[in-house]
Formats: sequence, C-alpha cells, structure tokens
Amino acid sequence: MRSIMRAALFMPVAIISPAVAAQSAVSGGDGRVEILNADVWLYDQTASGAQRLRGNVRFKHAEALMRCDSALLFADQRVDAFGHVSIEQGDTLRADADLLRYNGQQRAARLEGNVRLRDRSMELTAPALDYDLRGKRAVYSQGGRIVNQDDGSVLTSGTGTYLADQRRFIFGSNVLLEHPDRRITGDTMHYATTTGIAAFFGPTAITQGETEISTLGGTYDTRNERARFNRRTQVRSKGRMIEGDSLHYERAGGIGWAWGHVAITDSSGDLRALGSEGRYSERDERSMITGQAELQLRMDDDTLFVHGDTLFTAPDGPGRRITARRSVRFFKRDLQGACDTLLFSDADSLIRMHHRPVLWNGADQITGDTIRIALKDGKAHRLHVRGNGFLLSRADSSRYDQVTGTVMTGYFVENALDRLDVEGNARTVYFTREEKDGADEVFGVNRADCSRIRVRLNEGAISDVIFLDKPDAVLYPIDKAPTDELLLQGAVDRSAERPVDRAGIFIP
Repeated sequence: MRSIMRAALFMPVAIISPAVAAQSAVSGGDGRVEILNADVWLYDQTASGAQRLRGNVRFKHAEALMRCDSALLFADQRVDAFGHVSIEQGDTLRADADLLRYNGQQRAARLEGNVRLRDRSMELTAPALDYDLRGKRAVYSQGGRIVNQDDGSVLTSGTGTYLADQRRFIFGSNVLLEHPDRRITGDTMHYATTTGIAAFFGPTAITQGETEISTLGGTYDTRNERARFNRRTQVRSKGRMIEGDSLHYERAGGIGWAWGHVAITDSSGDLRALGSEGRYSERDERSMITGQAELQLRMDDDTLFVHGDTLFTAPDGPGRRITARRSVRFFKRDLQGACDTLLFSDADSLIRMHHRPVLWNGADQITGDTIRIALKDGKAHRLHVRGNGFLLSRADSSRYDQVTGTVMTGYFVENALDRLDVEGNARTVYFTREEKDGADEVFGVNRADCSRIRVRLNEGAISDVIFLDKPDAVLYPIDKAPTDELLLQGAVDRSAERPVDRAGIFIP
C-alpha cells in the first residue's frame, strides 16, 4: 500500500541525473541560463514547469555565476535560489544571501537574508538588496552597512545605491560615516571609492579632531582633507566659528575661506565679525574679513558696532586683538568715532585710534593724533589723547566751546565724559551764559592760555574750567570779542562723519 501511494505521489515528476543537468539550459535575451551542476534535478510537470534542483547547485548566466543549496528554475528564465546563495560577477564582485530571486530576462536579482556584497576594497551588508547585473547597480532600502577595507571606515544608512563600474555609492536617510579620523552624519551623501571624495546634499555634520563642520551641501576630499562647500556652512575650531554661503577648508594647513554673508564668531558670543569674504587660520588663530565688514563687540548691556574696509583678529596674550583698517567708523549708543585704523585688545580693554581719529560722546567732539579709550566692565572708563588734542562742543547754533592741548586725559562717569585734564600749551575758548527772560543766553567768552587746565563737563557742555597753573586769561563781552579769538587753530567740526545709528557706520 505504501509503495502504491509513493508511486502515485511522484508520478508527475521526472528524475534526471547530474550529468544531464550539466547540459541543460533555459534561453533568454542575454544567452541561456545554464545549469552547471545539481546533485538532484527534478522536473515538476504539475506546477508551473519549474525544474527543482538540489545539492551543490550552480548556474551561469552571461558573465555571472550563481551557487546555492537548492533552486527552482522556471521556463521564463526566473530562478528562485535558497540556502548559501552566492553570485559572482567577473573576478571582483561577489554577493551572498539566504535567498535569491533572479529574473534572467531582466538580469535583475533580489537578495534577502544576511546579504553581503563585496568587491576589491569594500563589503556591504544589508537585510535585502536588489542587484541589476546588466547595469552593475545594487540598491538597498531597509538599511545597510559598508566597511571600507582600505581606510577602515564604516558607513551605515537607511537607503543606498552602489554603482559597481564607477565604484560609487549614493546614500540616503540617516547617513553615518565613522572613520578613525572623522565622523560624518547627513541626509544624502555620494561617495566615490576611487577618489575618496564625498558629496553632500542637505544638512550634514563633519567632526574631525577639534574641528566641527556643518553644511547644507558641497564636497569633501577625505584623502586630502579638503572641503568645498557651496551652501551655507559653519566651521568650528578652537573656540572660533567661521560661516558663509560658500566655504573652502583645508585641514592640513588649518585654513578656511568663506564667501557670502560671512560671519566669524568667538565662542563667548561677545565678539562677532561680519562681511562678504573671510579667511581663518587655525594654526595662528588669525582671521580676516572684508566686504561691508562689521565687528560686533558686546559691551556690558550694549554693543559696539565697528566698520572698516578690512577687519583682522589675532591672539593677544590670553585674549584677542582686533584691527580695523581704512574708512573706520564705529557706533555705540553713547560713543561714536571715526579714524583710518582702529585696534582693540580685550587683554587690556583698550580701543586705540590712529590716523585722523575723532570721537564723539554726547555733545563733545574730541580729536588728536592718537586716541585711546580704556574700558572697564564694558563701559568707557578713561580717555587718552596724544598730540594736538582738541575738544569741540557746540555752544549755540554758531559758536563752539573749545579746549586744546598737547595731552588730554578724560574720565567717564556712566559712559559720559565728566572731566578732562589738559596739559602742554593748553588753550581754551568757552562761552559764559546767563538766564534772561527765562532762556539761557551767551553774554561773554573766556579766552585763556595755561600750561594745565581741568575742564568739568555736564551733559556734554563745559560747566567749569579750572586753571591748574597761572593762566593768561581774558573775559570778553560777547559783542566785544575779537573774531580771531573765537575759533582756535585746529578747530574743525567733523559732525558730518558721525554715525547716528548702526547703519551709519557704512556711510562714507
């Protein structure tokens, strides 16, 4: 009875020896799918005409060789292969998996279960992989991991495409590249194993030693450590950040160049330089910025805005030295100025002004060969003027209070100039006032020369003049004052150069 049932069960199946199997094939557009070997070969006459192959199964199609434990070969050149599946294409590419579904007409393979794809220098593992043998194109969409044998880097991503002929990867979704020297995360990345150049599309972060790069797009040469970013990018290194719409970076020299809406920011956030073009050197921690250049320096509860054709920053002891050159103007609510060269050091909190400097504080204009402003707690604390010092303060619509001398030392109280000590050939013109019919009127002018003078100021106007040595002084009634005594040599009203707001620092 058992033998009868067994015969009935296998009646539709023909059993063919391995020797015959080696000669069999199914034809297709790229030649035949050849069965090179199978320990057992069964032909199922009741199903779809599939040939069942078991044991040391080997196929060949075009230049690809396939192996597995068992397989189904269909008349339309489809192959379903199971167990220890492998595909070898040429002498460089091999894929392994638990399951293979192969379409011989399209030369397309679907690999599933413990998929591993290898070439000369890399190994890709994934849960599943679609491989186009004609185009040598591998695609995964359920996550993948690539190990580069040459440099030891490991990359994982949600999706990926490998173009074997070009040795080029296209990665997407949660891309992570980990290398002994760097770490890269991003949304979309292209990578050529032949050149080591990675191209980024979308938000990307690169960490390499103490340097952190954030970009929206560009390329990075991983072998030569050169970056070329063409979308908004930031580079952070040693407590500084440089950013721009386009940015080039060379790690070997530690040099970064930026163009378009450039910003260089100190880690404290108290110092920020803006412009259209910038350069930063990691080695000597120097930077340069130009093109509508602006320095923003946080001072107490206010900000000093400085413009110059070019701005430079460099280390200065424990702090930074900032230099602004050519057509310099600055604005702060209570302090404005202009000169050709300005230097600021946070090591000694000194602002130094050179080449036709002029400073405004309230109604006072101060000029000299050089001007220094000492800051304390973010506020103007002391003023030093060397050579041809001159204070000019408007008394009324047509007259000026004036003080001049070789050296001036000023003292600020709550950011307002409160006292001015003048030494060396000190001279003064100041107008006296009296109240008449409810209004202040100028009634006289005091013209004095003295080696040392102390001037008291109140709300920008001279309130008192103290002669520290014996003066040569004359008080004239206003209608009797000689015209040539009313304006001292060197008195020049430069109020047209005064910035009235932040935007004013850019007006020549």
